[in-house]
Amino acid sequence: MGKREDKQHMDIAKSVLSSLPDNKLIEAKKFLDRLAKFKKLDKLYKTYIVGTEQSLANTGNGKIYSTYNMAGAVTGRLSNSGINVRKGGGKEGKLGVSFHTLSREDEDLDINIRDCFVAPPGWKFVTVDKQAMEVRVLAHVAKEKNLISAFEQGKDLHTFSAGMTFNKPEADVTKEERQISKAVTFLTVYGGTHFTLAAKQNISEERAESIIQAWLTAFPGVGEYMDEVRGFLGHHKFVKTIFGRRRHLPNIDSPIKSVRERAFRQGLNFTIQSPASDILLCAIMGLNNRIKMEGMRAKIVATVHDSIELICPDEEQDQLVAIIKDELINYHYMKEHFGINLRVPMGISIEIGTSFGNGIEID
Repeated sequence: MGKREDKQHMDIAKSVLSSLPDNKLIEAKKFLDRLAKFKKLDKLYKTYIVGTEQSLANTGNGKIYSTYNMAGAVTGRLSNSGINVRKGGGKEGKLGVSFHTLSREDEDLDINIRDCFVAPPGWKFVTVDKQAMEVRVLAHVAKEKNLISAFEQGKDLHTFSAGMTFNKPEADVTKEERQISKAVTFLTVYGGTHFTLAAKQNISEERAESIIQAWLTAFPGVGEYMDEVRGFLGHHKFVKTIFGRRRHLPNIDSPIKSVRERAFRQGLNFTIQSPASDILLCAIMGLNNRIKMEGMRAKIVATVHDSIELICPDEEQDQLVAIIKDELINYHYMKEHFGINLRVPMGISIEIGTSFGNGIEID
């Protein structure tokens, strides 16, 4: 479906909604809210409760297992999935579930499905999150001075960018403006458009387009980088990352504008999301090497998006935290093996608990 058809459908939907009385709109909203809640619960139950129960029955040891797909995503991003094995009679049996779609605690549902996964007695579950990794990569590759300055000063990124976008002091930025600016930042990273922003923030397309332009004016290095990627892709028919990965996108020569624009957005996204994933892989290698070198019993058990999950004996907690901070903030492995020195400081958060879901953030 093209943009014209999308707009026609949106116009029809607005027309129908505007003709309904207030009491019908309130009833419709209640129904849609309950439907959305049901769909969330249904997915949690089928995927994680039933899926985990089946996996535990198949493993028989109280553990589940995942396999990691090094080339499963075109961006090079690491993904995982539950391992399937052949059982008696040729039937497939699961040994695990995918951690990448494991949702965080949901306040609306009052459920934390991650609490199902616990550390052994006398051990801790340690979760390390790399903060705003894609945006840090964007600041680095675009050499964007204002973004780099925000990270160097340890500012709240989205409040800072909202202040720049709406031309007001950070103290005066509203919650809505912060949310809109955050959405624009990630639209840039993931290749969205003003149509996407308008739909997600429930604002007009004209306002969405003006906000995006204001954001690009506030961070001019990003616009220049986008032009650079477009020019390189148009000439070479591929893009490459700071790690040397390439993605070929011959559709940049398509006679259809929408196809060319999609190829450009895919290329832009690849140069940001792929390095973010490779930085995480370097962190995993560095951590694993240090843990082995120190003769520790701690181990890496999973990764989820931009985070690394580990378990460690209680007595190794402080030592492991020190190693995590050193490896992930100073990224020794990446410097040594790839010669990459980022223009922005790395930021991480560390949560420690007895399960994957009950961790408390430490300083």
